[in-house]
Formats: sequence, C-alpha cells, structure tokens
Amino acid sequence: MATINYLIKGEKNVTNILLRFKNGRKFDLTASTDLKVEPKKWSVAKQKVKLTADDASKDDINNKLIDLEKYIFDQFNSDNSKGVFIDKHWLKKKIADFFNRPIDETAVDQVFFIPFIETFIKNAPTRIIKGKNKVIAKGTIIKYNTTLHKLKEYEERYKTKLKFTDLDLTFYDKFVNFLSQEQKINLGTIGNYIGTIKTIARDAKLKGLPVHHHIEHPNFFVPKITSDSIYLNDNEIDRIFNFDFKGVERLENTRDLFIIGLRTGLRISDFLRLKNANIKNGNIEIETQKTGQTVTIPLHYQVKAILKKRGGFPRTISDQKFNEHVKELCRVAKFTEKVQGSKINKETKRKEEGIFEKWELVSSHICRRSFASNLYGKLDNLTIMAITGHQTETQFLKYIKITSTEKADKLKDYWNKQNDLNNIEEIKMRVI
Repeated sequence: MATINYLIKGEKNVTNILLRFKNGRKFDLTASTDLKVEPKKWSVAKQKVKLTADDASKDDINNKLIDLEKYIFDQFNSDNSKGVFIDKHWLKKKIADFFNRPIDETAVDQVFFIPFIETFIKNAPTRIIKGKNKVIAKGTIIKYNTTLHKLKEYEERYKTKLKFTDLDLTFYDKFVNFLSQEQKINLGTIGNYIGTIKTIARDAKLKGLPVHHHIEHPNFFVPKITSDSIYLNDNEIDRIFNFDFKGVERLENTRDLFIIGLRTGLRISDFLRLKNANIKNGNIEIETQKTGQTVTIPLHYQVKAILKKRGGFPRTISDQKFNEHVKELCRVAKFTEKVQGSKINKETKRKEEGIFEKWELVSSHICRRSFASNLYGKLDNLTIMAITGHQTETQFLKYIKITSTEKADKLKDYWNKQNDLNNIEEIKMRVI
C-alpha cells in the first residue's frame, strides 16, 4: 500500500519539511519539499504545522502539504499505469513540478520562459526542420531574438520574471497593450511576436514543461492586418527596364538585379546569389535559402536580355544597398504618384501608415508580390505557387495585391471573351 508522510530532522534550527513516499517493499523514497518550519511548531501526529496564533504562514504551508500529497498520488497512479520507473529522481521532479521550480538551481529554463527561449535559440542553428531536412534559417533566428528582446523589455517594465505558468490571457493582454500603446508598434509586427511566442511555448509544452493551457486558447491569437504593400504591374516593370539611367552604374546594376527579382519571383536572399551555374536548359534552377525548395523558373525575355548584355548576372550587392538604390532608381524613374502604405520612420524607428510617393515604399519585397500579382488570373494558382513557394492557396491569395478595379476588369475581360465566343457560335448556327 502506498503512503505519504511528512517528517523533519533536527530539534533547534529552522529545517526542511521532507516528504516520504513508500509503496510496500517496492520503494521507500524521501525528498525535500523545500518548505521550512521550526521543529517546535511541527506536529508529528497531525503531519502539519501547529495552529499557533503568532504564525502567519501556517495555513499556507498546511494547505500546500495537503495539495502536494494529492498531486503525488495522482501523478503516481498516472505514471505507474504507463510503466514509468518510480525512483527518487521521479519524486524530486514531481515535487519541483508542483511548486513550479527547477529540480536544481541551474535548470532555470525548466521554469522561466526567457531562459528557455535563450536555450531554444542557442540550439536553433543545429535543429532540422521536419519535412525539409534543412536547418533553421538565419532570418528565423533573428525573429526569435527580436521576440526575446521584447519579452526582456516587458519583464523590465513590469518588474517580473515570466514563468511558463504565466503565459495566460492576462499576460497576452498586457503584452499586446505594452507593445501597441507604450511602444507604438503596429499590429502586424505584434502578430509576429505573438506567433513566435506560441511556437516556442508549444515546444516547451512538448518537452513536458508546465505551459499555461491558455497558450492554445482562441483569444491567445496572432493579430493580423491587411497589408497595404504595393506591387508593380507589367507596364511599370517595362518602364523600369527601358528607362535611361544615363550610365549611372549603381542604378543600372540595381535596375538589372531588380528586373531579375521581378521576373523570377525569388526572394532577395536567392536572386542576389544567382550564378551562371543556375541556368539549366533555358531555366533558372535554385534551391531557395528560406524553405530549401528547389524551384525551376523559365527565363523571361527581359532576364535573357540582361544576361546577354552583361555576359552573365549583374554584380551582386548587399540587401541593404539594394534597398537603398532601388528606392533611388524608382524616384529617378518618376514613380511619384501618392499611394497608401507604411514605412519606417527614421526618427522613431517604427513603421508608420500614411500616404507616400510610391518610390518611398519600394523594397526587395515588392519583387515576389509583383511576380505573383501579375500572373494571377493568367496562370492557375498552383503553378504560380510552385515558384513563389506558398504552401496553401489561402496564403497565396492573401499575398497577392490586385485592386478591386483590376479584379473587375479581369471579370469584364472574361465576360467579353464569353460574349465573343457566343456570337461566333450564333453565326455558325445561322450558316447551318
């Protein structure tokens, strides 16, 4: 028969309350609860702290001992039925879990969320992504680190240390309010932070750590906003391709890199590292850096013209230089119409919504979005997705940027073609 008893050692100094868990002749285990008591205030017969008027902590300790006894029995019945080996380490771990603390002082990442994230990030470069046989991308690790930084700022602001059990809806509301109201961060970026928190918390949960169940609650959701990101239509891309930059080398080189990005749909991390070896049988073939997918893209006539002119691909530059120069070339090419969008305020370092000249909003991200948007409705979605790398059609449809007027024009063109076809059929019927 399994029994639990509490005992103390010593008669003078404050000492630990020990838990003894015995199950007949199968095991006899003892471990510290780390709860303290003066020996003279302990009742061996009643297995609790004596009810003295001058002890304000007695009720809290006694209630904890009652709850701990029930918890150990419940855990024993569950684990023993599964064949789990019950030993002293098992008992120490269950007591630690009950009090939501590490088994030893060095295992803080078993209780506190930030140390766990730091360990998670440390191990990320060698972790293999399931189904892709690729390690975590550098950009993803950067995202982990920015989320870690925001959580540290949150802890400093509220003078707290987040435990896994703190990841509830109260934390969610306070964290979102902290980011949106105090730090003036836009909702899309907040969504990125929440998504990363959920990813890492789920990993902790799989490891058996006591993550609050609210992490899966519908109200612990990832905020999303409808993006006002712009794209360039085919006429605008042709305008850039044909524009005379009067021999300014940095603009001509950036223009050629830009056209390659716009006509391949590749991310900047991929189109800036294209080499002649990537051209096979008249196609560009490359294993994408972010997803590890191998994509095959036919050479657009404008890309062919660039390769012929240069005898290969343009000179590569850094991501930062590309984004600086591509804004300049669009300004020189007179992309000055006012459009709705968002950009980083250099003073506040925050992304702000507003009306800007189009060239101000251009960056490398416009390449894939323009590629997908221009082909939407002309090719089937799955064919476009095979090149852009979108996993679901829902993701793809959110990504493309077609205005309501452009969608109406596509429907008008379709109806006109149907009408022309019906007229042809009607004429044929009259002839017969």
